[in-house]
Amino acid sequence: MSQKAAVKTLIEIYDPAMCCSTGVCGPDVDDTLADFANDVKWLKSQGFEVNRFNLGQEPEAFKMNPLVLSRLKQEGSDCLPLIFMDSALVSDGEYPNRERLTNLLKIDSDVSPDIKDSTNMNTNNQIMTDKVEELIALGAALASNCESSLEIHYKRSKELGISENEIAQALQIAQNIKQIPSGRMIELANTLLGVPKQSESCCTPGSGCC
Repeated sequence: MSQKAAVKTLIEIYDPAMCCSTGVCGPDVDDTLADFANDVKWLKSQGFEVNRFNLGQEPEAFKMNPLVLSRLKQEGSDCLPLIFMDSALVSDGEYPNRERLTNLLKIDSDVSPDIKDSTNMNTNNQIMTDKVEELIALGAALASNCESSLEIHYKRSKELGISENEIAQALQIAQNIKQIPSGRMIELANTLLGVPKQSESCCTPGSGCC
């Protein structure tokens, strides 16, 4: 019997820029990212609240955390991922394995580590189901212009029984967000990283001059 968290711990993960919320997409999946994504699912099943922030998609979250912003300005994105537990920084620059995570949280890890194919790990009170994750991945694939990921996650969505209407809604939301000028996002990311603003005479991302 695995030990549930007596008091819910808030885990916050500040990821480097990735094509989707977990980085687990496309034909060549990084094993470390895949293992960590499974560990995050396992932590949620144990009652922990886990929030992940992607630098490429949610730069505002990095700006709102003073320690994260400071580390980015000093070290750049090499310091990522940054992992916090109840606002305390516990890991930086790498994704800890499950043993390391359980040691940090002081819990047992006697649940099978292979939950990759499980579709019923989520409790009735959890919002992040496998179907929701696939819809998010679909939107991220569209927003990032990743054709292979879009095909992969469309197929997985159909296998999970997600309707065409639900898929269409997710893709429309992604398309709406995609309309945000990319130049503004790049400018914000540069501001977060402390990159000096280029002069108006220079060619800047999104300016249309090149």
